[in-house]
Amino acid sequence: MPSNTSMGSYVDVNLDGSGMNNGSDHVTGASAPAQKYVTFDDDIPSTRTYDNSQPFTAPTVPNYGNPTGNYGNAPSGNYSNAPSGNYGNTGGMVTQNAGQPVTGHPQNVCLTMEPPKLEQIKKWTVQNYKFTKQLVSEKFGHSTKTVDKELDVRIEELRLSKVQYGNMLREARSMYARFEALLTTHRNIRAQFQTLISHAPELQDQLQANATTQSILEKNGEGLLGAIKTFVDSLNTLVNVTIQDTFLTIKNYENSRVEYDAYRNDINTLQNAPQTESNKNKLLELQVIFENRKEKWEKLKSDTNTKLDLLGENRSMVMKSQLEMFNSAVIAYFSGNGDKLSEVLAEYHIKTKKISDEGDTTTNSFLARNE
Repeated sequence: MPSNTSMGSYVDVNLDGSGMNNGSDHVTGASAPAQKYVTFDDDIPSTRTYDNSQPFTAPTVPNYGNPTGNYGNAPSGNYSNAPSGNYGNTGGMVTQNAGQPVTGHPQNVCLTMEPPKLEQIKKWTVQNYKFTKQLVSEKFGHSTKTVDKELDVRIEELRLSKVQYGNMLREARSMYARFEALLTTHRNIRAQFQTLISHAPELQDQLQANATTQSILEKNGEGLLGAIKTFVDSLNTLVNVTIQDTFLTIKNYENSRVEYDAYRNDINTLQNAPQTESNKNKLLELQVIFENRKEKWEKLKSDTNTKLDLLGENRSMVMKSQLEMFNSAVIAYFSGNGDKLSEVLAEYHIKTKKISDEGDTTTNSFLARNE
């Protein structure tokens, strides 16, 4: 490489090999032959050939049109040149003037919501505000409340009954868990008695007698455990299914009462207001809504009374049967009357299933109820 050639400069080489000229003296014009430019960047020469006989034309960029589509999962960022279209979860359509791209930060993009959905949200917000205001006014004594004393007393009694039955269910589950642990102890100590028979022949009779006693206790205990399990299942159904279903109806009734009172108080306010044309029209609209709310409230009130009646009958019938079964099973077990216990289990279709001695003694339950 010549010593007077600096890094990044170039020299001209004629394609016909006639000689080498300095870059400042190369031939230009339409008659100029094609030339090869040799560059020396970082001491690594590279050669590119350019044909100067043809005019320069810019490369053609393909036209991909104006793509549209769903960009719901597009990452956040600056989409100043984003095309118009449906952007999924943006809450509406991106609007722009025809033929003009969307410019600026996404926060500057005008997002609009469909009118029906917006109207629904507005209506829901106004109604919730109205009903919440009614509840707050009732608590502070600023608004009147419709009261059905007889029904309210029945609802309050049901709330107390649910608490009491819930406490009974908790204690019954505790009894089941503890008695199951006791049966596991009976089973384990019986196995130890039987194991020691071969190691202590002189105690064989005593060990065998104790093993037999523990086996009888285990067998009768499994029967009592089955009765406890049936009692727990019935209580659980009563508290968490039957009573809970009634409380859902009560909740709907109470909500409808609040709606009824809210519109009733609005009508009273408008009736005491100046009788302008606007107030008269609004009063007519509220009266139509008020009548609909009143019908709904009266229907749910009737449904609540019916549910309470059915719940009272069902609770009395089921609990009477279950309490008799539970009492008979407990008496038969602790009196050592295995035959009586078997009769109780057969009467109420309670089936017990015993885990084999080789099985896992930590199993939560070894019972299978005969449906």
